Amino acid sequence: MQQRLLLSHQTQQANKQPNMIISTIKNYSPQSIHEIVYPNNEVKEMVFAYASGIPEAPLLLHGTSGTGKSLIQRLLPNAIEKKEAQFQKVRCSDLKNASDIHDLYGRNKMFNKNFTVDDQRFNYIIIEEFLMTKAAMSDAMKIELDDTLGTDLTILSTNRLDEVDVGIQSRCVPLHVPPCTPQIFLPYAKKILDSVSVKYDDDVLFDRLSVLYKTSGDNRKYYQWLDKVIRSN
Repeated sequence: MQQRLLLSHQTQQANKQPNMIISTIKNYSPQSIHEIVYPNNEVKEMVFAYASGIPEAPLLLHGTSGTGKSLIQRLLPNAIEKKEAQFQKVRCSDLKNASDIHDLYGRNKMFNKNFTVDDQRFNYIIIEEFLMTKAAMSDAMKIELDDTLGTDLTILSTNRLDEVDVGIQSRCVPLHVPPCTPQIFLPYAKKILDSVSVKYDDDVLFDRLSVLYKTSGDNRKYYQWLDKVIRSN
């Protein structure tokens, strides 16, 4: 499916006003899993497998910062429900102890065995920047992952997989989300520039993306550089 570019009024005006501050990462942010720029087929196939609503195991997204893990966390529930889903989202650093974890999952367990929020396929728990260094918290997390399997879908993201408790890892399906290579991101970058009538040589564009990839390995840097290009034209 061809990716749909979300051209906002703000971006249109930015093309006329070079000094205006814009954000391509916001204006062109994917609104569904079909619009994500996937780094490889493995990530895409796993996301679409989960979108079927069949897999029930917690999903553990891992990789360096800025690779799209949070984006997948946000859009996957909507894909499963085929509508705007309700979910609970927290940063792991906001969970201070085992009681916070139990509270996060703390709806009536017997009720959960038969019902979900808004009659959804799952109740969704999204935890960003996942890392638990306290054994009691890891133990509480393992208990909740076991008790809510099949009714809650937990989607975790981390850039420190090697520090995640092995018992938690074994309960999850791990999915490495690397940054997009210049070859993968180039067609999308061209579409963004074309949509605001900015002409840029393909070879020069590829070389610039290659430098950003080697120095940062962060998809956000592609968008930030595109901001500068658009503002300067």
